[in-house]
Amino acid sequence: MKTAVRRHRVRGLAGALFCLLVGLGGPTSVVAEPAPTYLALGDSLAYGLQIDKLKGQIANGAVRPESFDTGYVDILAADLKRSAAGLTVVNLGCPGESTTSFIAGPCGFATTGKPFGTTPLPLHIPYQGAQLAAATAYLGAHPEGVGTITLDIGINDLRAVQTACADQGADCIATRWPTALKGTEANLKLILGQLREAAPRARILVGTYYNWLAAADQGGDRFVEDLNRVIIAAAADAGARTVLVFPTFNRTGNPVARLCALTLFCTPGHDLHPSDAGYRTIGDLFVAAARQP
Repeated sequence: MKTAVRRHRVRGLAGALFCLLVGLGGPTSVVAEPAPTYLALGDSLAYGLQIDKLKGQIANGAVRPESFDTGYVDILAADLKRSAAGLTVVNLGCPGESTTSFIAGPCGFATTGKPFGTTPLPLHIPYQGAQLAAATAYLGAHPEGVGTITLDIGINDLRAVQTACADQGADCIATRWPTALKGTEANLKLILGQLREAAPRARILVGTYYNWLAAADQGGDRFVEDLNRVIIAAAADAGARTVLVFPTFNRTGNPVARLCALTLFCTPGHDLHPSDAGYRTIGDLFVAAARQP
């Protein structure tokens, strides 16, 4: 850690002994700079969630957020720590978060346990109200301390439409999604605009999404790709860098085998979340983006 050193004239034996101990020729006044901070924002992907693991902990009566430590946030944090000793990681990720709840709050996972019951569940870092307000408040309190911000948000906007159309199929999604997407686009612009205003010099990395349902039916790719285009445009407007996840998951090799390896969708629980290998893959993409000049 860097220090600011101010030399003083040494007087007397005590000063001479001090000189020998510190080896700097005189007493020092040290002012420590704040430790660098990585602020992680978003939904269950930022949290590092895997549903079977969560349900097992709920059944055992104790959910331990620190045990969800294989997520992309953890991969990127480990890489950042190699060049930033003392890095602080502030992970505000809220499972189930949409762009609307990100802005308006509260985090349903932390207040009602939604969608995993009615008992509040713990976050990595607890906060009240909206995630956006918590993030901008943190940035306001640490104006020079946050060097990296990551964000993944928006997939639960699409999932809400998919859930509403569960018994009606793709035609229903195709009818409802354009209107919902316009709201998502406006929300993303607001979110990223406020983050950029609060952290004008921070590196902001924004993740896109993969289509886990393509392991069973690739017909839904277009909806995720629509969302990703909106994310990419909003990130560019805010001077943020986009992390392209979709091609790696959905356009590399055999898509079904790839998705079964990188997500938990092919397990009995049909969990849409990444496997450990999938989280590492996303993490490596964030690392590569963070290393770009």
